Amino acid sequence: MLDRGFFFLVLKNIGEQPATKVVTKIGEKIMGPDGKSDLNGLNLFRVLEFFAPGREFRILVGSATAYFASEQPTKFTAVITYSDQERNNYTETITHDLTVYKDLPYEVVRK
Repeated sequence: MLDRGFFFLVLKNIGEQPATKVVTKIGEKIMGPDGKSDLNGLNLFRVLEFFAPGREFRILVGSATAYFASEQPTKFTAVITYSDQERNNYTETITHDLTVYKDLPYEVVRK
């Protein structure tokens, strides 16, 4: 997600029921704003035992300007596996292409 000139990875339960045993795997290496931390290694992505409906995690990736200037991937896939309360298993695959944001005029809004 692009918000006020900054990229965020967003993990959100958009369903009406809790999700359990949520695992997120991002197909490319995404570095955090420090340029050293691989965001794929965050505990949040390894397993969430319980993910309440409507709950959202926003992880700062960094400014869009810095991201596009780096060697980071602009296209990647996230695979999310989870279970519902009836123990049914699901897999969602979401492909992202950040190049759609590359030529947009954006600025950092300061308060």
